[in-house]
Amino acid sequence: MARYDDLNDGAIAYTAFVGSVVFLLIILLVRALCYGWIDGEDMRKLAGAHYVEADAEIASQKARISQYAKEQIELEDGQAPAAGQATERILIPMARAKELILKEYQSEQPTDGEA
Repeated sequence: MARYDDLNDGAIAYTAFVGSVVFLLIILLVRALCYGWIDGEDMRKLAGAHYVEADAEIASQKARISQYAKEQIELEDGQAPAAGQATERILIPMARAKELILKEYQSEQPTDGEA
């Protein structure tokens, strides 16, 4: 037989190998892209989700801890004045309570010369 009728096995094997690797890379890239789209869509849906009852409760709690108020507190057993009685407590904003606690904490810290 003539030499020009023979197939170039090396070139065919090389082309098949390179084509397989490129095809595998394309599949993996498309898969990663799809997972990225799915994750992005899930994050978008979670960011836009609203739970009306929970949001209203959170808003009322934030309003309650950010203002001064007087409230009747029912005492538990073993607390003064007597169990089952209500006493009035003054509620202060959380920011002000934080300032007071930090100020008290700093005043209790010994300085270097007091040891």
